[in-house]
Amino acid sequence: MAEIVKPDAGQIPLFSSDQLPRRKKPSEKGLKAQRVINKYTVLAGGLGLIPVVRLAGQVAVSGLLVKLLADLCRIYGVAFSDQQNKILVAAILGGAHYEWISRYLLKLIGPYSPVPHSPAVLLLRPAISGLLVYYIGRLFLVHLESGVWYAAAEKCSIKPLLDTN
Repeated sequence: MAEIVKPDAGQIPLFSSDQLPRRKKPSEKGLKAQRVINKYTVLAGGLGLIPVVRLAGQVAVSGLLVKLLADLCRIYGVAFSDQQNKILVAAILGGAHYEWISRYLLKLIGPYSPVPHSPAVLLLRPAISGLLVYYIGRLFLVHLESGVWYAAAEKCSIKPLLDTN
């Protein structure tokens, strides 16, 4: 049962520094991967500034995501083909949502915004494309840094089934 603190105790009990969770420092690979993610985030923001046909912008952001995730796999020494399904799904969905999220946000905040529609599009599309690329890259970085996909690949491997000794 929890200890009841009397109101006249005078001080709220706090955790000591050794009871608080520590943030794990990224490895050398993690630092290099973070620099790559930052580079592709800036590139995606630049793509958002270019007024292109909607489908071309979606394909460009998807291609940028595929290249980013392939570079992350190369940094961590993971075969691109092992993660190909995850990469393609993330890239296609990220590219497709690049245009739709900004459109829905403009419809939502348009009536309340003092900024006319055209300047808002110029500001919102680069921000959305950069955020999508950054957070998808961070998601893959966290999984690669933690080694979750290595363990999943070893668990699902058919190599033990082929061993007949």
